[in-house]
Amino acid sequence: MLEAQSGAAVTVEDGMLHIRLALPDCGDSSTDDAALLVFAAVGDKLNGPLMWHRYQAAYTLWQRKVDAASTALDGREVVGPGRFDCFTRVYDPMCQTAASFAAVAGVRQTTAENFVDRAISCMERIPAIGRLMRDGVLIPLWFHAALAQTEGVVDDDVLAAIDVEAADRLRSAGALSKARVIEIVAAVVAEHDSEAARVAREAAKPRKRVAVEPVNPELSDLKITASVEDVTLARKSVDAVANGVCGKDPRTKQERRSDAAIALLTGALFACECDDPECSAREGVDTAAQCATVVLHAIARRETLTGESDLPAYLDGYGPISADHVRDIAARSDTVVRDLDLGELLDHTSQPSDGYRPTATCATAVRAVHGRCTHPGCDMPAWNCDLDHVVEYDHDNPAAGGATCPCNLNPKCRFHHGLKTFVNGWVDDQIVDANGVIWTEVTTPEGVTVRSRALNGWLLPELGLIPCRHDDAPSTSRPVEEAAPRRGMTRTSAKHRYRMSIRAYNRRRGVGDTVVGRQWGEPPF
Repeated sequence: MLEAQSGAAVTVEDGMLHIRLALPDCGDSSTDDAALLVFAAVGDKLNGPLMWHRYQAAYTLWQRKVDAASTALDGREVVGPGRFDCFTRVYDPMCQTAASFAAVAGVRQTTAENFVDRAISCMERIPAIGRLMRDGVLIPLWFHAALAQTEGVVDDDVLAAIDVEAADRLRSAGALSKARVIEIVAAVVAEHDSEAARVAREAAKPRKRVAVEPVNPELSDLKITASVEDVTLARKSVDAVANGVCGKDPRTKQERRSDAAIALLTGALFACECDDPECSAREGVDTAAQCATVVLHAIARRETLTGESDLPAYLDGYGPISADHVRDIAARSDTVVRDLDLGELLDHTSQPSDGYRPTATCATAVRAVHGRCTHPGCDMPAWNCDLDHVVEYDHDNPAAGGATCPCNLNPKCRFHHGLKTFVNGWVDDQIVDANGVIWTEVTTPEGVTVRSRALNGWLLPELGLIPCRHDDAPSTSRPVEEAAPRRGMTRTSAKHRYRMSIRAYNRRRGVGDTVVGRQWGEPPF
């Protein structure tokens, strides 16, 4: 958010919109790296307040045209005393407002109408979410994503409830991205408007189809429209087969996926194209064996499956789905329903034979509560990620820290897991606050810390309240620039010690804040 930069502000004074943002001196070698990073990364948040005021202006202009048309006398279209339906005309207030906007902005009429329509939605349909854009919490792109999730809601009272709750969740979610905004709002919509979700699913069924569209004389697109769960399973199956070749295969990932998909559909042989005579996959990948490993995970409350509740579920790789939807998935013949008993975590969270490995219950709960890779901005599905020990597990002395516990585990995609492991300066932390809310922090090598709330805390709120059976990881003093080994300490141990000091320092700066720059307060600005 904007408070990540000292002195950043957007204010309205004397009818003027004032934007203040410190400009780092790029020509000065002494300019702090963090200042450069923050300016480049969060300066986009200024577009939110500006866009909100633009929407307000367009909405006011449209409202004036509506009022003017409604008070005009045209006896042929009267629908009430002194009023007529001005919205049935070709040149209705929307068309007229957009035409003026298009002429001044130099855009097409359809582009202008989309702008005015979003302005009306911002001020009338979802004003609470709109104010998040005004306050610098959402950039316009994220607001538009949130708006798209609410377009199917037709009941005004239901929409008002969704608007307020979604805005509250977004404001308290910490760092956001387009994917996080979509899933947060989608979860609220699915919970409050389950009937609309059911109707939408039924209406979508006739749209299932297979289409072929030429790309060029050599290639064509094959497009399959099917249910969310079937498409997700198909994608996972294609990936599983494509990954059955060895690392020397010369094809790109997308080329392998294309060949694998065609092989699955036609029954053709899919083989590795490397030059290694000892590669077993050159004779053909066992597609049946590869597809047998594909599992699609959906997490739902027991009361949702029994019909006692309409709380949404979470489909790995897609996001929140309605209660009716997950019940249909559970009723499929190829679905296996397993209980997730969080009470087991009170007894043990790691495997008895290997303290480094979490139990199946622990691993499932961790993946479910986070939903995606926990690195800010990444949307890799949790079941495609590694489970990472936030505080590194000490294989030589497991009691020294780095517990295998939900409080110290989170999913990271292979790229971001490697980034933390092999690139100096990256430090992450995980904190469970007094309310049981799980927060993750990532500190960049420049010293900028970004905090995010666990994406699916609404689905497993009790996970953060389960008492841990291990001692808190030891804290140290404020970190120094170098963490040189002492008394024969290994390089790995020194790196872990340094990260521990960074985590301890970040925690002392404040548990309840969401981003760096804590001294600049919360929006609105």
